[in-house]
Amino acid sequence: MRHKILSAGLALALVGGLAAGCGGGDSGGSANEISLVMSNHPWQKAIEPLIPEFEKASGVTVKVQTFAEQQARDKISLNLQSRSSSMDVFMTLPSREGLQFSKAGYYAPLDDYTSKSAAYDAADFPTAVKTGMTIQDKMIAAPVNVEGVVLYYRTDLFEQYGITPPKTLDELPTVAAAIKQKSGGKVTPIALRGQSAALPFTFGPFLHSQGLEWTKPDGTPNFDAPGAADVINRYATLAKDYGPPGVVNNTFTQSSALFAAGNAAMELESSNEISSINDPKTSKVVGKIGVLDFPAGTAGSKSTVLSWGIAMSSYSKHKDAAWKFIEWATGKATQLKLTTSGIAPPRTSVAQDKTYTDTLNTDTLQQWSKALANVQTNGSTEVGPVGVSAPEMRKVVGDAIGKVILGQSDATAAAREIQDGLTPLLAKNAG
Repeated sequence: MRHKILSAGLALALVGGLAAGCGGGDSGGSANEISLVMSNHPWQKAIEPLIPEFEKASGVTVKVQTFAEQQARDKISLNLQSRSSSMDVFMTLPSREGLQFSKAGYYAPLDDYTSKSAAYDAADFPTAVKTGMTIQDKMIAAPVNVEGVVLYYRTDLFEQYGITPPKTLDELPTVAAAIKQKSGGKVTPIALRGQSAALPFTFGPFLHSQGLEWTKPDGTPNFDAPGAADVINRYATLAKDYGPPGVVNNTFTQSSALFAAGNAAMELESSNEISSINDPKTSKVVGKIGVLDFPAGTAGSKSTVLSWGIAMSSYSKHKDAAWKFIEWATGKATQLKLTTSGIAPPRTSVAQDKTYTDTLNTDTLQQWSKALANVQTNGSTEVGPVGVSAPEMRKVVGDAIGKVILGQSDATAAAREIQDGLTPLLAKNAG
């Protein structure tokens, strides 16, 4: 854990968006100091060096606490459950905890603030992004990025082996098998997630691209549907036969490290990881990376579209200062600056800004931008089954598929296990 108070630094050149927020005023305490809790994330790494500029321009001091992702969740949950006013702003993943936190009253809605800020322009966020930040018709967080599952591949290896990159789910295992054979087993054909709680993010596109949903229209699980077992088998076979050793322990960190080291021919992972695998300081494959849409199934290419957000605690005593930070951090000027650190902008105007588009000056970045545009247009915002028990439900899915990867179960049994495990958890949504 890192805990520090950031001092004022360079003056902010672009001060738009720092007007005092309106609505939901401070309930007491200093109006000029806030506590921010963040998860270790590419956006956190990009925004943190800019915070001194905000402090200088706004007069608000920001106490920053950064934790590994699960530790951050634990810290945030503890603050909220104890109704502590010691945390004002926090990173949140609405697709995971949104409904749970909203029903518990943990989020301070941002609608009044955004509507009274002429500079903010909430309409600049695409519909899919806004939908992901809205629970029960209330804006519960402001989006800080947009990401989705894409397919990275080694252009040099594909050329060396004379293989055409896969564009469909049917082609994916065939290509992986060819890489395994032509490399003599020296190159991992594909890096992908196998760790239980993380797996649904990359499994979901398999489901949606085959025309299936996590749940039926009545809110019950959909894993007794024809085709559900086939989707599980596709993912598990890819991981078991063509993934790296110990794949059931892997999430994005291990997958990207493997790919960046030059030890994997393909990586099925978040578009966010471009900043890791394409960094000349840490990657051996810069200039050798191709990026494709998620391989199409019978329903087309249906990736997962996900946005992290920053939210205001309903227990904050410094709400106006908290809004000043949110307004600045997710405003146009700051989001344009963040693109230089590889953060995909959730704002339409920033994504179309020539200052940004001119930086997409390599084949890799142009392909990445095209794939990300497809994610935003055609992706599903449901990273996993939606509900107050989202974390538990993702684990049910990941555990069952993990058993198939390990050879401890088969896809049909896994589908039954998921169906049975999700049923009581989804029933809690009615409460």
